[in-house]
Amino acid sequence: MSYPAPSMPWWIVARREIMAKLTQKAFWISTIVVVVILIGSFFFTFLFANSQDKMTVGVTDEAGAQVVALAAQSSGRDIQSSTLPQDEIRAAVEDGDIEAGLVRTDDGWDLLVDSIETNVGDVQQAVSTYMTNQNARELGIDPAALQKGSNVTLQLTGEQVEQDAAIALVTGLVFSVLFFMSALTYGLQIAQSVVEEKESRIVEILTAAVPTRHLLIGKVLGNTIMAMGQLLIFLTVGVIGISLTEFGKFLPLLAPNIGWFIVFFLVGFAALSCLWAATGAMATRVQDLNNTTMPLTFILMGVYFAGFLARGTAAQVLSYVPIVSSVIMPQRLLSGQSTWIDAVIALVLCLIFMGAAILVGAQIYRRGILKTSGILNLKEAFSRAG
Repeated sequence: MSYPAPSMPWWIVARREIMAKLTQKAFWISTIVVVVILIGSFFFTFLFANSQDKMTVGVTDEAGAQVVALAAQSSGRDIQSSTLPQDEIRAAVEDGDIEAGLVRTDDGWDLLVDSIETNVGDVQQAVSTYMTNQNARELGIDPAALQKGSNVTLQLTGEQVEQDAAIALVTGLVFSVLFFMSALTYGLQIAQSVVEEKESRIVEILTAAVPTRHLLIGKVLGNTIMAMGQLLIFLTVGVIGISLTEFGKFLPLLAPNIGWFIVFFLVGFAALSCLWAATGAMATRVQDLNNTTMPLTFILMGVYFAGFLARGTAAQVLSYVPIVSSVIMPQRLLSGQSTWIDAVIALVLCLIFMGAAILVGAQIYRRGILKTSGILNLKEAFSRAG
């Protein structure tokens, strides 16, 4: 891999930021913890799905076995029958030896389960189908003729066909969490590093050797590279995990939207990083960061909640608002409520905002970086930036 020439001060600063992150135990611990949580969640989801797919049903005769076989065939689940004496089935269910028991009675069937959460809907449907066919034969009616014309195929119509509303909702929540955690974590670290450099007077040495704008660009670039790298790790683990579950069939639908999210994330994160650096420059002590970073923290919280709470017209409008669009637009693309043209328009607005954030952030950073007494509040900062 080739690196820019060392004469580029901004790249020297960026490499310094990257190496500082890579040598921090907290960075690796947080990354590993999140990856382990992701792997664990997919592992337990896989186990739960398999436990729901596999089932042993105790039966007393051949008719019960045929019902269970019909349930397995129609559902695609691994449902097996186990022939037991009728007086042993209840005890077997209670002891957990089998998941359910199917016993024929004078007026129908009894389906025994130990928990209401046991998924026996396929068995119930199979009983109904089996008895309908059996009664039809006894009456001399062809079961196929009896069922003729009864199949119903559900089709969603309209230009905005939502393949799965739950998937869109979950995706919006995931995008919101990823953006919120990355922007907040790295943003606070950027602000803290700036104010620590001011407190230790290192910034005076840095600004004497490196132009202020290069110092800001290097900080933003270095942290953006690290945030993107961490995000790609999480997304890769997530995609692999999803592919191993029943939701793997949605990956072709999710892939383009993940790509859009990465692009929006990159632009939004870079813009916010400039503002985070500016908030650090506005403070003179680490204790002052609570005041200077509060506006950005509230903005990020708003983005987080809007990502999965905004609906209808509100979501449509917010999908064009810079930063908020980073989490809402990919979700609307997934649900079919927005097109790639809408995404391009929102991205252009984000780029315009990023340009403005860089200009404003750079001015505030330049004006406040050498201020070592008192807090430079927003009013003073913007008036000075003027």
